[in-house]
Amino acid sequence: SSGINAEYGGEKSSQPVSMGACQEFMPVVIRFLHSDKGEHNHIALVMVLSLLERFWDQLAAMSQNLLTSCQSGNLESLYMILVTTVERVRVLQTSPHEAVQKEAEAVYSMLQKL
Repeated sequence: SSGINAEYGGEKSSQPVSMGACQEFMPVVIRFLHSDKGEHNHIALVMVLSLLERFWDQLAAMSQNLLTSCQSGNLESLYMILVTTVERVRVLQTSPHEAVQKEAEAVYSMLQKL
């Protein structure tokens, strides 16, 4: 059968999300990171961790200034947004929610390497 269920049946898309698309939803991720709700924090942290994993090689190169400006338009924006989350992620490591703590520790560890 076709339709939404067939198209979005929980399977991963074969098309990777572009860096530009990631940039587009970062304001929502940032809002969720700063929410008072643990569930929102957890969702945001999972998204940030996914972004870090997906674009790790490019972000790491960016942090070492190995990319020229002409290669790094969207990357530079994404990098700067991610770097601004460090302090909030550090604070979330002390969240009363165990799942938030765990994700925050993983994200913080990766952000420290950038």
